Amino acid sequence: MNESLIIVVTGASSGIGSAIARHLAADGHAVYGTSRSAQDQSSFSWLQVDVMDWDSITKAINQVVEKHGHIDVLINNAGIGMISSLEEAPFENIDQVIDTNFNGLLRMIKAILPQMRERRSGKIINISSIAGLMGLPYRSIYSASKFAVEGLTEALRTEVKKFGVQVCTLQPGSINTNIKEKRVSHLPKDSVYNPELMEAEKLMNEEVANGIEADAVAEEVARLISTKRLRSKYVVARPFQKTVTLLKRWLPPSVFERLLMNHYKLGG
Repeated sequence: MNESLIIVVTGASSGIGSAIARHLAADGHAVYGTSRSAQDQSSFSWLQVDVMDWDSITKAINQVVEKHGHIDVLINNAGIGMISSLEEAPFENIDQVIDTNFNGLLRMIKAILPQMRERRSGKIINISSIAGLMGLPYRSIYSASKFAVEGLTEALRTEVKKFGVQVCTLQPGSINTNIKEKRVSHLPKDSVYNPELMEAEKLMNEEVANGIEADAVAEEVARLISTKRLRSKYVVARPFQKTVTLLKRWLPPSVFERLLMNHYKLGG
């Protein structure tokens, strides 16, 4: 590594956020991980931030800028999963997922982008998901939040390119982490969507258990940080899930939909 960078990683208390922050700190960067609650972690610095609270964001970012003068890289990782039929999903759960996964990311960008623009330098890496490339059954709200991240990133790239700020999404497939513990689940036993809904949860948990390790995502983030020119999208996943993303691009929509429904054992 030739240069130590000032990096902010949101959602760094567990999962891929923790892996990313630890990996980048080990590489010699000055890393600030965010969490809603105070953390005891010695390998990188902590910022107590709720991405749904603008005041807590600006307070924390100002602390970093006052100390270092700038921020080089923002890794927007904070997010939560959700499984539910759309029809039965409680609005409070919908709002929680959208506000965390999209609005929280948006707030972080708005807080950090001005000083990147003024310096005409900076990278913003938005952690999306392959669920942001295809609508997954019983993950409609989660997919919607990640589709929104994809759209925002595509548009933002065109707005800030002339200022030397680079933006991309990183789209992980299933990751072997504790995400199940943080997932918002609404799975009523009397759901009209059973047994498919319960089967979808079972399949999702199996995919997570067999997913890539969080360190693989961290290694990809480290590579992107050192990349001179970022493309708009990157995928990090098992070969099967990478292939699915290609099939989504290549196949007629009706054919891909049928393959997806067969995978999830859906009728209709």
